[in-house]
Amino acid sequence: PEQKAIAEYLDKKTAQINELVSAKQKQIELLKEYKQSVIANAVTGKMNKNGRMKDSGISWIGKIPENWDVHYLFQKAREHFISNKEVHHQNLLSLSYGRIIQKDINKTDGLLPESFDTYQIVENGNVVLRLTDLQNDHKSLRVGYATQEGIVTSAYECLEVFDKSLYSKFFYYQLHSFDVKKMFYGMGGGLRQNISYNELRKIRIACPPLSEQKEIVAYIEKKVSSIDSQIASIENQIANLNEYKQSLISDVVTGKVKVC
Repeated sequence: PEQKAIAEYLDKKTAQINELVSAKQKQIELLKEYKQSVIANAVTGKMNKNGRMKDSGISWIGKIPENWDVHYLFQKAREHFISNKEVHHQNLLSLSYGRIIQKDINKTDGLLPESFDTYQIVENGNVVLRLTDLQNDHKSLRVGYATQEGIVTSAYECLEVFDKSLYSKFFYYQLHSFDVKKMFYGMGGGLRQNISYNELRKIRIACPPLSEQKEIVAYIEKKVSSIDSQIASIENQIANLNEYKQSLISDVVTGKVKVC
């Protein structure tokens, strides 16, 4: 009888905790969606509530403020490729969930090559895209922004802004929103697994004046920082709840906590 009472008690308590965890995970998903909408609205001019608008001619953007211009990507940015063969750079970077992260070049596990001579060098301010395996992976974020110099696989596409009227971070955030909208999958008829610079160069981008681009980026980063802090706080709450659940189960089934 005591075993059954303990089991019933734990079923009830763990169900309550699981329900709380589920609600908090939903909060995180909503915050992530809100973050993407903040970025998208900012880089497509949708914050301009009272100003005059015009059609951008870009399907995923729609109307833009009247003082914004539309350009092809190749008019503002170009392919950036510097081989690591002669440089032998050791700062290994990788694109993971839309962020460029550092990896340990000395690790022996994983899928790292014997030589990094085939890798390419990226520099601070470059935009890095992973445009391979498009058929099989529709979930990954494929655009990242480099904040340091390092090397990445040559399978990535690397872009550098050469026109001083385009702020590289604004360019990144607009391509990020393009990515979130899953627009890469519609390029080339959506049948090819890889996209090259020849396809990328035809993307059209909407550009406000440079000073406005910098204001938009500052607004995005302030909002994103606040949202990320909220997400981190909720993730910590979830970890605490899961830890409490495990300790509760352990304490009850070992008699440390009496339930009957």
